[in-house]
Amino acid sequence: MDRMTAIKGSLEVCVLSILYKKRSYGYEIMKELEKFNIKLKGVGSIYPILTRIKEKQLVNVRKEFAEDERPRIYYEINEKGIAFLKNEMQEWYALQHDIDSLMTYHAKDLKEDN
Repeated sequence: MDRMTAIKGSLEVCVLSILYKKRSYGYEIMKELEKFNIKLKGVGSIYPILTRIKEKQLVNVRKEFAEDERPRIYYEINEKGIAFLKNEMQEWYALQHDIDSLMTYHAKDLKEDN
């Protein structure tokens, strides 16, 4: 299974879950995704995701200057974003349960022994 194809529709939720823990900027979010083996195609590929969640008004955005005086755009999840994330997580876990049940029922002999 192509991992990125499978996760592509969930990237917004992944980013929001990172922002639920702390506000962050694009490169930092990308590095956090990589810690969980979610590797985007390039440094710039995080920005379309951030733009989408910004357009949906799920985050607050603020430009700040780093110690080296470079501007950074920080994203912080807001109340609407938290409600969206909560709903999407419930849907994710329900879908995950349903797929696991189906696969276990039909192909349990292929499941690795733990």
